[in-house]
Amino acid sequence: MTDFCITAVRYDTDRKHINYVQVSEDLPKAFGTKRTVPRAFVADLIRMEKATFATWVENKEGKFSRGADVHVVEEIYLSTDRNSTKRDNLGNLPDF
Repeated sequence: MTDFCITAVRYDTDRKHINYVQVSEDLPKAFGTKRTVPRAFVADLIRMEKATFATWVENKEGKFSRGADVHVVEEIYLSTDRNSTKRDNLGNLPDF
């Protein structure tokens, strides 16, 4: 189990980088309160090994399923891919 779920993202105006993510605590049977936090804060928590994050994706029935673990690339980019591509990549999470 991870500490936090990322369920949505907000990109910059060029849609090249994620500025904010929507996170909630990963509770055993439900999510905690959704919060909007800066991408850099999440990257710092992962880099310093203070918290773990995973994506969660909503299906057509409105139920969520766990996606991939979130990692940091170059200490600033969030990615579900462990390659060293210098960009944010959290899959197909919806915008908010």
